[in-house]
Amino acid sequence: MDSSAAAVALLDTTVASFLHPKKAESNDRRLYTPHMVGKTPALSFQTVAELFGWAERNRWGARQKLGLEEFLRSFLVLDSDIELSKVWAEVMEASRREGRRLESGDCWIAASAVRYGIPLLAHDADFLGRSIPGLVVISHLHVGHPESSA
Repeated sequence: MDSSAAAVALLDTTVASFLHPKKAESNDRRLYTPHMVGKTPALSFQTVAELFGWAERNRWGARQKLGLEEFLRSFLVLDSDIELSKVWAEVMEASRREGRRLESGDCWIAASAVRYGIPLLAHDADFLGRSIPGLVVISHLHVGHPESSA
């Protein structure tokens, strides 16, 4: 990514799910929409995998899975490469040093934001209050929020 990175917003899995057409009236969706105006919404490959995992876990049929694939086509998908893998290791170690280890999947998402210098829109408390160099998190969750302990 280049100077156009400023026109991209990376979404965590939960924020991406808020954009699904079935959640068009969601209050949570409305919270994050202003942060995406004029930006290309992007997903980490990890988020794509998590969404397909959700479909499998919920035993979605072929039609629903095709709908998910269609939904995912509206996003820029950030794939893994050697540089992202290096950043993943740095983010994981920074998390360990601050005493708040990230799960591997969340680390891939955070590393994608750091690698490409783009903000992460996250509705997951695991991303809150981090002091990882280069990680900018925009969230409407607050520590102590009922969902922040999930």
